[in-house]
Amino acid sequence: MQKIAHVMYIVLAAMFTLFAVSPGCVTETPGSYNMTRDELAGLYLVSAAAIRDFRSEYVVYPLMSSGDLPVERISFDYKAPSFSRVGMEAGTSGEPGRFATSNGTYTSWYDSQTHTYDISSAMNLSREYDYQLMVRNVISDRNFTILEHNTTGGQDRYLIEVVTDPWSDRYTPYISSRVRAWIEPSTGLAWEIATYYDWTVAGEPTFPPGMILPTMTPPQKDMVQSTNITRSEVPDRVVRYESIEVNSGIPDSYFEFVPPAGSGTRCVPKYTGYAEPPRMDPSVPINEPLPGGLRYSFNESDSGRAVTLQTGEVLEITLPTIPGLTFRWMMPTEGYGLELLNAGPIYEMPEGNDFLGGKGYYRWRFRAVEQGTTTFDGIFALSGCDIQDARRFNLTVKVMA
Repeated sequence: MQKIAHVMYIVLAAMFTLFAVSPGCVTETPGSYNMTRDELAGLYLVSAAAIRDFRSEYVVYPLMSSGDLPVERISFDYKAPSFSRVGMEAGTSGEPGRFATSNGTYTSWYDSQTHTYDISSAMNLSREYDYQLMVRNVISDRNFTILEHNTTGGQDRYLIEVVTDPWSDRYTPYISSRVRAWIEPSTGLAWEIATYYDWTVAGEPTFPPGMILPTMTPPQKDMVQSTNITRSEVPDRVVRYESIEVNSGIPDSYFEFVPPAGSGTRCVPKYTGYAEPPRMDPSVPINEPLPGGLRYSFNESDSGRAVTLQTGEVLEITLPTIPGLTFRWMMPTEGYGLELLNAGPIYEMPEGNDFLGGKGYYRWRFRAVEQGTTTFDGIFALSGCDIQDARRFNLTVKVMA
């Protein structure tokens, strides 16, 4: 009988939510009933599915375990099926005035400090900034536990937790080991989310929790036993929503990117079709001296030079990279007279294979084969963008018969 009553409650509550959600308001359900995990998940997901759009503002308190509390105030707005907009608000430690919009396929960014914009960013705004989606994914997986239950502002709220020991980025855009959230099943909303980075007795991670840079090589699960996890009740990041307005009828035009007056393009996608050159002759490793020697060996400081080669002579270009990051040198060429011998990366790893302490380079070798002129126009960039103030390498080579 009690089981039937539970089922009737969840069905009635779900039906009430579907009929009661209207622009600018959320529903209420009695706060005296303790739902099971499946009941909570069922009602929450039905309620969340009724949200067609929302406007929200939340505050981020990162690095709480270290005592450093820089505050980020962020607005995040969403409209089904895939529109989103994020903005850095005043009173934040980030860049007030910075914002981005997305249609789910590509993202447009505006940088308020440089007054430039990038209309071809591949960043997934929902992945980075939509904590409502993050919590919905947690609940959909139904691997969480219920820790507490209370009534806040007339709404029934539950504190849930999901554990992803030892470390994971399954739910968060950064590495974490636990996620807790205060949620309202009747509205399908989360109001406070805390993420944890539980340290182990085996040593500290590559980056401290909360840093923007990702952990390059997450620890393998078989390297750390779950019994070695040291838990803390102090989160590394807390997100508190100050306002959420649902189903207000946000127009599609709100998510269109309009460059602010006086701004300019930051990214010109002129290198998007660039492909790294094939390794034509790998018989001599790119990191070893070339038999017969070189006529020229250039590095980044040689940018802007113009040189002359005789047919048969070889030149080499070696430019620094950053191991583990997706920035790379793109080196399109125009003209003729040179033939690519070989190209590829070079890594210098310190003792102990400390990946972050290593150095990286990319090297090209060309042989002069016929009379002509070749110009190199290289840039160190991400996603094929010609970005303001990016590192560059330019070279003009004339081949004499």
